[in-house]
Amino acid sequence: MKKQLLSSLFVAFALLVASCTKEDALQPSQLQKLDANSKTGITASLITGKYADGFFIANEGWFGHGTGDLHFYSYSGDSLVQDVYHLENPTGALGGASNTLQFATFFNNKLYIVVKAGGPLVVTDGGSMVETGRITTLPGNDGHAFLGVDATHGLLSASDGVYPITLPSLAVGTKVSGVAGYTGDMLKIGSYVFVLSQTDGIVALNSSTYAVVKKFGAAYLAFAAGKDGAVYATNADSLIRIDPTTLTRTAVKLGFTVPSPWGAWRHAGITASTQDNAIFIVRNVGFSGGTQLYRYVLGNAASLTTPFITLPSGQYFYGAGAAYNKEKNELVVTTINGSMTGSINRVLIYDATTATLKKTLTYNGWFFPAMPVFHE
Repeated sequence: MKKQLLSSLFVAFALLVASCTKEDALQPSQLQKLDANSKTGITASLITGKYADGFFIANEGWFGHGTGDLHFYSYSGDSLVQDVYHLENPTGALGGASNTLQFATFFNNKLYIVVKAGGPLVVTDGGSMVETGRITTLPGNDGHAFLGVDATHGLLSASDGVYPITLPSLAVGTKVSGVAGYTGDMLKIGSYVFVLSQTDGIVALNSSTYAVVKKFGAAYLAFAAGKDGAVYATNADSLIRIDPTTLTRTAVKLGFTVPSPWGAWRHAGITASTQDNAIFIVRNVGFSGGTQLYRYVLGNAASLTTPFITLPSGQYFYGAGAAYNKEKNELVVTTINGSMTGSINRVLIYDATTATLKKTLTYNGWFFPAMPVFHE
């Protein structure tokens, strides 16, 4: 009897442990993220606080009249809170009236905000939006995009090349050799950092030494990280695919033209699904003004023959135009009510697989939405 009782207690205890273990265990996707991040010194997103459950819209601001800021969309509140940087930093400033908030990205639970045309790079806590550091004067007096490389290193693209940034001190190092001219978006995959330069085109850098490994020619929109692990970009008429292991470049004709981004740099209107083998391309006309978005299903040239999304009448893409929200499998699209300018700003949320329009958020004023920004 005693033996049976002990056996029963043991079984019950084992079931309890198994239950707790199953409940508390990380899912495979989370384990993969932690494993990948552990190799680079990057911690998985552990953001908590009032700005953890949602996404941001970075707004340029009205040039000559006032600086830009970020709006926050809360999933649980289903609401858009305006100007959250200034809300949490009443005495702070994201540049001045002649500066343009053009880029923001999360890295290691921090939000890096880059203000173009003489503005600062500002770092905030990802959950509270309280400022934790800044670089007041950027190289070339014109910073564009920030890329976190590992726990202690980052890169800043600027009007004259790429600069290493020491983290968390935000010390600016000597310009990276081999990347010249107006430089924009960057992407780290595997052992390489891919950089887009007006002068040098797509450049692959060794992610540890920043030495130039290979150049792939001119490009306009870059970069998207495909579900297949490849790097995607476009030139004027083709979608470019780069294998990040072999550095082999291939291309497929788009069937439409892509305008040059270099007259007034913006974050690129190209993004990729993490659920489907699909690359999304915003077809702007000039710097803005487009109304169509294409979805290329890898290996299916026919998917480029018709637009995946055509905007509602009277709306036009602005800024990057669209970005993929992997948490929801949605495309977050930013528009204004004019082909080049407008005071009615909209955030359209589409199902990224079916193109169904799920929600429209409207905010009025001369904000000029630059790009959607999601947590890591």
